[in-house]
Amino acid sequence: MKRALTLATGAAVGYVAGTRAGREKYERMKLRVHAVGRQPAVVDLRENLQERAQTATKTVSKAVAGKVTEATSELAKKVKERSHGTEPSTPVVPAPETADEYPPAPTGIVPDDGAV
Repeated sequence: MKRALTLATGAAVGYVAGTRAGREKYERMKLRVHAVGRQPAVVDLRENLQERAQTATKTVSKAVAGKVTEATSELAKKVKERSHGTEPSTPVVPAPETADEYPPAPTGIVPDDGAV
């Protein structure tokens, strides 16, 4: 029990010391990153990359829209060709006009008429 308590205490002290030291290093790195991010060369590069990304997005979206339109029209053409002059594969049954014409709701009880 004493060993476990010593181990837990050592782990807790190490964790606290490490997080404090780690936080200080993190704050220093954050300041350096912000300083680099404010340099004119980095700002110009970032703006250039943003413009390229916007241009690429517009180009790709136009190309994708064209392909989607083309695929949709081809699919509609195929569906029209297959269904032209033929009966639908599933017959269309009109809905009953009154509630009495509907079949009874299933009860979950299987009748015992001897048939399997």
